[in-house]
Amino acid sequence: MAVLVHKVAVVFGVLVGLAAFVAAFIAYFITSIGPAGESLDGFRRPLSESPLLMRLIFGQERLWAGWFWFGIDMIVFWGSLVTAAVLVNFGLNEKK
Repeated sequence: MAVLVHKVAVVFGVLVGLAAFVAAFIAYFITSIGPAGESLDGFRRPLSESPLLMRLIFGQERLWAGWFWFGIDMIVFWGSLVTAAVLVNFGLNEKK
């Protein structure tokens, strides 16, 4: 039973890690135009022109959803990667 738990932890950890990268791709590289003509990201959040600090990082024409969503995105992305690493580490270090 313990071996099964470790194998499931590895699979779940890999899936969490992949989901983090997919969510980051959707949030930052997919844009669309809303019904009122506003720019939206992949999660349908309204986009605006980024401040100078973010333009230096992302480039002059990069739009963003704001500081609040930037913070939430960073917490979710890095938290997911840490969770995935912990799960995979737990799964690979099974006791025999």
